[in-house]
Amino acid sequence: MASSTPLALASALAEKTERSPLLYAWLTVQVAFLLALGYGAYRLLRAWRTSRRSRG
Repeated sequence: MASSTPLALASALAEKTERSPLLYAWLTVQVAFLLALGYGAYRLLRAWRTSRRSRG
């Protein structure tokens, strides 16, 4: 029974915990930043491939 006590305590704590809207705002900023990085890399690669093709 001693091993189930921390689990019960953790689940009770998880039910009471409210997630801050700031957390969701921060996660949204992170996802937007990663998407912008990916798009920038895509654009750079596309421009590089286009300039390479026109040269040779």
